[in-house]
Amino acid sequence: MRALASISIVASIVVSIVVSIVVSIVVSIVVSTVAACGGSSGPTPQPAPETLSAVAPRADDADLEVARVNGRPVWGSCVAAQVAHGAKTRQAALDECVSFELLAQAAEAKGLGSDPMVVDATRSALVNRLIELGFDRRYQKPADLGEVMSKWVDQNERRRHQPELRSSAYARITLAKGAPPELEDKAHKLAEAIAAATADETGMLGMNLKEIAERVAAGTGLTPDVSEVPNRDHWGLDGSYADVLWEIPEVGRTSRPVRTPWGWDVILLTGIIPPKEMTREELGAVVFDEVRRLTFTTWVNDLIKQLGVHVEVDPAQVAKLEGTP
Repeated sequence: MRALASISIVASIVVSIVVSIVVSIVVSIVVSTVAACGGSSGPTPQPAPETLSAVAPRADDADLEVARVNGRPVWGSCVAAQVAHGAKTRQAALDECVSFELLAQAAEAKGLGSDPMVVDATRSALVNRLIELGFDRRYQKPADLGEVMSKWVDQNERRRHQPELRSSAYARITLAKGAPPELEDKAHKLAEAIAAATADETGMLGMNLKEIAERVAAGTGLTPDVSEVPNRDHWGLDGSYADVLWEIPEVGRTSRPVRTPWGWDVILLTGIIPPKEMTREELGAVVFDEVRRLTFTTWVNDLIKQLGVHVEVDPAQVAKLEGTP
């Protein structure tokens, strides 16, 4: 019944209120604001609550009326949808559609067509349907973005040339800037001890480095910080760290001790992504979702222009809202 409900709520909206609802939804998406105009200081008249019709409309000209409930139609499209969503037989699907029509009429009789939650759910369903038909179906692959995608690839040509990426972990004896020489020496010696303890280890993970580093550091009064570093190219890391990371010949092995801006490090190489050259088409496929999201804002703004929507915000009223910063 859940699938039926989601279909029928949208389908049951009377055409006469669809336009006004869609306009109000689109307005809520757009981030453009205009200062409120001056006017009467009296209370603003409250509009009458919107009331939604529970009469299920015909899906299309070929839709068959398969039953009537209190004079209202039950359509074959409803039966087909219920079969597709799990009804075992056509008769079971018909029974579900008849039951839903009865429930819809009962809800209407109780005045729930103007319930704020119902109206709000309908608005959400409408905007989702508008996006599906106007945006999602139009932009399904990189080529659908046309000149927008071509221009984006031109401006991001460097992303076609992916350098080697390396992920890592480190055991770091952190030192504050200007640490005394004796502490510097003590940290250096601990880093050398950790490097020696891991030098012959292969196939190591970050947790293995942590275990060994903490064992070696026991009783020294120093606590190594062991952390993971995600994939980075050489230029995305501090030079002292990157140079030594790129010296490590094999994933799962550690480096010599290295002094970085943060202290003394022993670095573990945890992964390598080889360099890759991408064609324009391959880059387009990789960034399609990213560029598509950027296009969505343009699509909404174009829709606003087509509808001739004018947005007015009353700052004084907004300032009165409770529970918002």
